[in-house]
Amino acid sequence: MGKDVAVRGRSVAGARPEPSVEECLAMGMTCACYNLRRTSRAVTQVFDAYFEPIGLKATQFTVLAALSYENKGRPTVTHLASALVLEQSSLSRNLAVLERQGLLVLEPGDDKRERIVQLTRAGRALPARGYPLWKQAQAAVAGAVGPSDFDLQLRSLRRMARAALAQRPERREPHETSRKSRSKTVARAT
Repeated sequence: MGKDVAVRGRSVAGARPEPSVEECLAMGMTCACYNLRRTSRAVTQVFDAYFEPIGLKATQFTVLAALSYENKGRPTVTHLASALVLEQSSLSRNLAVLERQGLLVLEPGDDKRERIVQLTRAGRALPARGYPLWKQAQAAVAGAVGPSDFDLQLRSLRRMARAALAQRPERREPHETSRKSRSKTVARAT
């Protein structure tokens, strides 16, 4: 019988202090979070290499592409973070870099806490320059996996994203969109 172990400040009866080597290996092979993040980092490195000629990272290109799509309205940082399923702090770091590069501007919103994200002329032009590079990177990854497997994997990833978003606990932030509208935004983006 295992001893009591503190987990997040609570005593858990019978819990073991450490998983075995076999359990760690099994977690690594089956953990959705670990495997998705590992895959994401590997694919991001491929896309980063393709975007190098235009001086962008894949994450920055994704933000510009999303803003190109959303630029018809007045997207807020909160709305954009929700659409991209990013923490606002992570998005804010990316936006600061893009703003320094003259690709976007952050304007005050109706609420003092709200910021509107607008592409500059240079920011609107960059997705067009990056699109052929994106197509090359996409083809490289698809070719490495195989076209039919690639399409299946993308459908599975979109389904997993929707399922994971539905499992997230609601946050209590003043400008956070509701789960229902957030899911619609993500479904539209995927």
